[in-house]
Amino acid sequence: MLRYLGYILFFLMLAFPMALTLLYVKAALFGILLLFTFVRFASTRELALHPRVLFATIALCAVSLGFCIEGMLRGTPGAGQCAQVYVFWPLVYLSLLGIIDREEIFSGLEKTAICSTAFIGIFGLLFFLSALRMFPTIPFVEKLLPNDELSSGFYSGHVELAFPGLNSLPFLVPFVFTVAVTRERNRVWPWIALVGSLPVVLLSGRRALWLVTLLSLILVHGITWFQPRALRRRTTARLLRTALAVGLLASASIPFLGYFSDISWEGVADRFSAGFAFSDSTNVSASARSEQYEALADRIVEHPFFGAGFGAADFHSVRSEVMPWAYELYYIALVFQTGIVGFGAYTAGMLWIYRTASKMIRNGGGDKIVPAMVGMTAMLIATATNPYLVRFDGIWVIFFPLAILNHWLVRGDDKLSAMFLLKGRSFIPGSA
Repeated sequence: MLRYLGYILFFLMLAFPMALTLLYVKAALFGILLLFTFVRFASTRELALHPRVLFATIALCAVSLGFCIEGMLRGTPGAGQCAQVYVFWPLVYLSLLGIIDREEIFSGLEKTAICSTAFIGIFGLLFFLSALRMFPTIPFVEKLLPNDELSSGFYSGHVELAFPGLNSLPFLVPFVFTVAVTRERNRVWPWIALVGSLPVVLLSGRRALWLVTLLSLILVHGITWFQPRALRRRTTARLLRTALAVGLLASASIPFLGYFSDISWEGVADRFSAGFAFSDSTNVSASARSEQYEALADRIVEHPFFGAGFGAADFHSVRSEVMPWAYELYYIALVFQTGIVGFGAYTAGMLWIYRTASKMIRNGGGDKIVPAMVGMTAMLIATATNPYLVRFDGIWVIFFPLAILNHWLVRGDDKLSAMFLLKGRSFIPGSA
């Protein structure tokens, strides 16, 4: 019963990220799962946490705490909220990793992700048709999502939809695409999710989402390169067939959607290319990012090594009056706030995830970790121009593959380390 609460929580984080009306529901589900974790640890004195995962996460939380304290000492406006995202919630996710200790749980999480992708696709299409007044308003949508979380814009050649679920698609679309490629069986639902979500990808008008969708082919090929040679050849063959089918599906979506709106290949191409025209003063979004880059780059020079502290803001370039420390250029802002030292520490943590994942893939665990790594990589690319990760229901993107790696390490599948169980205050070798 408890794991189904976890699936519901995961679905809500995927389908309705940043939805304020569901904030307390998500917090309550987190609280129930966290309470069960503490009760389980108190009764069994065991949590399935590998020491490397435990120490690495706590070390990065300690680094984050240091930069939050630096921000507080400097009087930055967002130090307290950054402490929640970079210190508190990673520890919550770390605790929950200790109870994800069965294969069927990961299977359930994968199915939840696939169903969430299909749900977002169906919701997006219904929202699109209702905005055109060709379909009735979605029931209860106004109570579930306020008006500032829903919007639609119809322009010459392209459409721009906005609703919370779109924030998850940079992970979900490449993830589902990879599942369709790497699975030899049970590929029906991934394909249903792909068919349902690709039109919404086009309707979103989001360049970062378009980019990572296009890059999915390269990402899958790159991450599956660590597979044994015979398996890699089969994966490459399926990858090419799947990419061709998805390309044909996307091609058919344009004229289909053009029947209902003014969307066209030329409009989509113009919208995509405009995102790279940083010198175009008429492009508000690109100009704002260019302004952010220049302002933050100047401030980085003032605090190159340890940054200005979490929550710091350059008031010469502010995109949000409510959260002036939040910037679309996430990685540039991270260097500004934590300096070379902080950015290097977080980069080292991510590189450890990739290195461990490559070992798991070499040892035959690619069917489990490859989709999660492709999705995470795609989301990290999209985060370069959109701060998708800076929220409590966004950092799951990193902890989802980390949970798979932790389970693999704990089971002893890592040939270079023994299995450990966290018992009391010491680490005692166990058996698989």
